[in-house]
Amino acid sequence: MERTLAAFSAIVLLIGCFTGCGMSDEPKKIRIPDITFMYTNSFEDTYAMWFCDSAGNYYTAVSDDVKAMGLDRLREEYAAGTLGSSDIRLVKNCDKTALEKAYTKLVKASGAEGRELEYPEALPAVEAPEERWYGLYYDKDGRLRTVTVHANTCMTEVSTGNEDLNEVYEWFSDTF
Repeated sequence: MERTLAAFSAIVLLIGCFTGCGMSDEPKKIRIPDITFMYTNSFEDTYAMWFCDSAGNYYTAVSDDVKAMGLDRLREEYAAGTLGSSDIRLVKNCDKTALEKAYTKLVKASGAEGRELEYPEALPAVEAPEERWYGLYYDKDGRLRTVTVHANTCMTEVSTGNEDLNEVYEWFSDTF
């Protein structure tokens, strides 16, 4: 009887350990890229760019050099602190908690189905600015990735098929 009780106790202990023993209730630290969200607008010969950093600061590119930079170079120079007031200008700030919530949704949705933009079969034949909203995130392997969360082309709104990404776009466009 004692052996049966000891064996039963050992089994219960093992089941308990495999179903959550050692799991922490502490939230995992979120690793947010230096540049988290970006908005671009281009039309004919003009190009404009705004971006949000991991602290919730929203900047506009002032110099033509920065406006013409590729994303990798922009991230490197911003992280190194080499962009000055003649390159970028702070426009506003947002709540860091709201930024982290939007970023968490972005990461969750980025690996899901339906994250591609859903273009209509035909776009109007009009000349209009091209607008794009991007999110930058770290994938499971720690590589920085970019996902387009929304676009406006030929005066046509283009969304994704993913509700979380659409909510990220709504937050981004409403906040900034």
